[in-house]
Amino acid sequence: MFDEDLIKIKISKVIPAQKWRVARLLTKVKEFPAHVPFIKEASVIEKTHNRLKTRWHIEVDNIPISWVEEDTIVLSDDKICFQAVEGDLQEFKGQWTFRNHPQGTEVTVDVNLKVGVPAIKDFANPYVEKLLTKNLEAILDSLENRLISTKYSNYKSGISQKIAGFGIIGHLYNFNHLEKCLKMVNPDFKMPSREFLGQLFNITPSFKLYDIVDFKSKTGETTNGCFIVATFIPDLIEKDIRTIFSKVVRACRVAEKHGVGVVTLGGFTSIVAERVGKEITTQVDVPLTTGNTFTAAMAIEGVLKAASLLFLDLKKAKVAVIGGTGDIGSGCARVLVEKARELVITGRTRRNLRVLGAELKRKRKASVKATTNNKAAIKDADIIIAAASATASFIQLDWFKPGAIICDVGYPKNISYTATAREDILIFSGGLAKSPTPITFPIDLGLPQPDTIYGCFAEAIILALEKRYGSFSFGRGNITSEKIQEIKDLGEKHGFVISDFWWGNRLVDQATIEKIKQSRE
Repeated sequence: MFDEDLIKIKISKVIPAQKWRVARLLTKVKEFPAHVPFIKEASVIEKTHNRLKTRWHIEVDNIPISWVEEDTIVLSDDKICFQAVEGDLQEFKGQWTFRNHPQGTEVTVDVNLKVGVPAIKDFANPYVEKLLTKNLEAILDSLENRLISTKYSNYKSGISQKIAGFGIIGHLYNFNHLEKCLKMVNPDFKMPSREFLGQLFNITPSFKLYDIVDFKSKTGETTNGCFIVATFIPDLIEKDIRTIFSKVVRACRVAEKHGVGVVTLGGFTSIVAERVGKEITTQVDVPLTTGNTFTAAMAIEGVLKAASLLFLDLKKAKVAVIGGTGDIGSGCARVLVEKARELVITGRTRRNLRVLGAELKRKRKASVKATTNNKAAIKDADIIIAAASATASFIQLDWFKPGAIICDVGYPKNISYTATAREDILIFSGGLAKSPTPITFPIDLGLPQPDTIYGCFAEAIILALEKRYGSFSFGRGNITSEKIQEIKDLGEKHGFVISDFWWGNRLVDQATIEKIKQSRE
């Protein structure tokens, strides 16, 4: 017989853990108040072999609900049944069920309840349904987060837990890029207004876009990974860095659901994490790397190769590092101060320039200067590494002297994609690596071809191939010459080498090199 006052709730969630782990954690009733904000009390009154009597007190939207329930654990049927025997609700019963799923365990909770308050039931019934739904969703989220956390902490403690592979977190660099990528996913997509699409994208949670399967090293080793989109555009960082930070955290948690061994924070995601400090490492469990060390290694390899092609003696050269106090820039400066005649570093903060300048001068190799004036640093430099990430170019191409080598290692690659008629300078997209396994991403990531990837992507893949699930590059200013050499050697072992020179989407050919060489004479 149909009961119009009976409320039915059904919620399912796939949790990346075995059935027995999920069921066991669900029976640890006393731990719930520490992990679910809505649960103010959860205690065990009685306990027998497969039965529990428990007391609950929750508070959602300032509305308290209390009850005592009896739970029956039926492991043979993969379920836990519960029924309230007293409390605020006229009826409250249901069951948790556990089913195998390719990604772990599908957990479903079915609830039947009655509020039983006359006169105001038209309001009370849907309202209490909403409150209990929130609480049940919070319990499922808590189960997932706790089991993931346990997996990573067990791995770090040496207890066998399966984590493997890599995650790459990227983002779109402006609104035009968003439109272009949506058209790539669906060429027939009719673009709505920018106001609508922008707001919709802004509230969209970070998500996994693409699985990278059977990535093969030169050694024959293989690994798997995934590409995750952090749903923000860099222009929003200065306006609301906390919201962007939460999107980066969410992206990391997506990787954790897939049991990823190490995550690289691509593009501005590493900038967000570093600006907020080490807080991100307290909110996620997966080891993080910015990938900046291998990016710096490829940038340095690029300028060394370019100098060789143009017969430029580095010992006699002036090198300018724009954004020299940043992570990649300072890493490049620490290596090149040992090789060049003169090194100029630029940055926005005078204090940071003084600190790094003093460190570099102690090397007693190149003459070292520090300035906030990018134009002055560039105008007579033989080699320029542009390591400052910005959404638009802040360097004019007429600043460079004839024969100059410009390594555009920032993200996005503003300089190397700037249109110019100049044929007397060498500009190339720096920090790129040639990959032993081509990757065809479903959206445009600003890469010229499938066998060319960003250094930060490559670093995570190298670490996964080495099964080194730890934070190799993290924390601003920690890139040393020794770490650059270490990750470079590991990259070569697996087949990651400096990419060809790409000037935007154009491959730099020998004819281009010859013209630039002539301009140096």
